[in-house]
Amino acid sequence: MGDTNDNTAQGTETTYAEYGEKDFSKIKMLLEATGGLSLSQVCAVTGLEASTIQNWVKRGWVTHPKGKKYEEVHVARILIINALKECIKLEHISLLMSYVNGADAKTGGGIIKESELFNYLGEALQKAGQADDLSPGGVESVVEKVISEYKGPTPDARIRIRKALTVMIFACVCTDVKRRTEAMMGQILYDLEHPENIIAELAEEPEEAEQETQPPEDDGEVTETRKTVSQALREWDLNSVEKIINEQDDDDGGKAVESKAKPEEKSSYRPWYFRKPK
Repeated sequence: MGDTNDNTAQGTETTYAEYGEKDFSKIKMLLEATGGLSLSQVCAVTGLEASTIQNWVKRGWVTHPKGKKYEEVHVARILIINALKECIKLEHISLLMSYVNGADAKTGGGIIKESELFNYLGEALQKAGQADDLSPGGVESVVEKVISEYKGPTPDARIRIRKALTVMIFACVCTDVKRRTEAMMGQILYDLEHPENIIAELAEEPEEAEQETQPPEDDGEVTETRKTVSQALREWDLNSVEKIINEQDDDDGGKAVESKAKPEEKSSYRPWYFRKPK
């Protein structure tokens, strides 16, 4: 599994988020508004500790920021590492990025920008959940559809991206299953300490069984029961983005930058990759 030194706070469950504008475009907008993010701003966006990001830079998994400003290539790499690190070793994630873009992986060059790769991953996860087919063939079929309009600079570019995205999808699924398992195990441990909880659940079972016999309403949308793959990559906390845009660090001279994002209602839910590590 991933590096145990960089575990994030354990969430109870992850669900799909609506696909649409919730992709790297929000972060790109922020980068354009600020001219690059400071370390504290990257922490606010990703939910990671500064020491974790600095460690990744020190080990060469993320290139050094230019003038203490983290640009698109840095933030995209950080987001990808954060999404995969629980199920893939950090050094292997770096090798995976090199497999895609070769020697240019750390500088943002190569066959695809990592921000675009990040967007492909989020879209592929959403479509894989809708297809409800997580077999290797099913996932590869989804990836092929997602990258259908991609035209690479080299003959093997498409193959590299397809293989890398397939690995990434299974890593995200693994993370989702791991977190669900931990949440369920936490409930079992609670039941062991509170046997009365099981008795209370038994009293509620008949009513729940009756409800389960009723056919679900067909509203033409994907039902919640099929939303089993983690879509945390798409669950941007726009409130944090808004705050960062409007409240610049002291390093930036305290100059507020007008936000181009539409304000959204504040939600108490924070996707797992935005939760700060313990």
